[in-house]
Amino acid sequence: MPARTLFVIRTNAFDLNSRLLGQRLAEVAGATVVYVADERKGIVDTAGYAKIVTSEGALAGLGIRDLPADWGWFCGDMCYYLAADRYPDFEQYALVESDVYIPERSVKSFVEQLRAKDVDATAFGLGPLEKTKPYSKDLKKLDLDHRWGCIFPITCVTKDLVHVMHALRIRALKRDLRINDEGILCGAVQLAKASYKPLEQLIPDLIDPDTFDTNPPHLLDALYADPEEARIFHPAVSFEKVIDRIYSSEKNYTRHRLRRVLKEAEGMQRTAILRTLGLDGEI
Repeated sequence: MPARTLFVIRTNAFDLNSRLLGQRLAEVAGATVVYVADERKGIVDTAGYAKIVTSEGALAGLGIRDLPADWGWFCGDMCYYLAADRYPDFEQYALVESDVYIPERSVKSFVEQLRAKDVDATAFGLGPLEKTKPYSKDLKKLDLDHRWGCIFPITCVTKDLVHVMHALRIRALKRDLRINDEGILCGAVQLAKASYKPLEQLIPDLIDPDTFDTNPPHLLDALYADPEEARIFHPAVSFEKVIDRIYSSEKNYTRHRLRRVLKEAEGMQRTAILRTLGLDGEI
């Protein structure tokens, strides 16, 4: 029988992709959805969907203190602890970051396959690696194998494993260890001797290494306009956000980093992106 699964959307804004994720997961696929929102830059109005606000105070109530300054980015695992505390009656929790794009035509299949997973944990690339990731190195100080890794855009773990992650995060913070969300998940799988499977092996029809990575981004507008695409994409960024990030230098967007966006953009959008990059002569 499929596990009762809470889908948790991690965000700091209720932008187009955040809205699409909530609407498709809840209304198209029938999933139970809650947003975990970082509101330090402003209120996130989730338009009637359930919301948990993440803050240092809320985390302190769960025994999580002495956070690093960049905890909002660095510690995505916090979303699990807040969700499991507020909604303890689920068998497993799936965390989806707000720059993941799930096509409407495949969202039901995605939800059904995650609910039916036969392992304790899944994430893209989850397992031992040949090269240590920078923010997993301190696992060694906890007597765990630091040569493990994954990426965090979509992860799904059992309730029991959430509790193991929570305890491991507290241990790491007390020792001032620099371990990110990916490292905490990898360490918890080892500690619990939990079963696991990489997401790309669990859902190979929807998770493709060509469309699911950490960089470079894809253009959300082009994905949304393609009714035939079934694969899941990450990261997916809207045209509006691309322009904003070029101006703000938030993501250090260059022509090379935006190569997929420029390939997927058409007409006026491509022209506008090139002009914003200062590449008018290449239009």
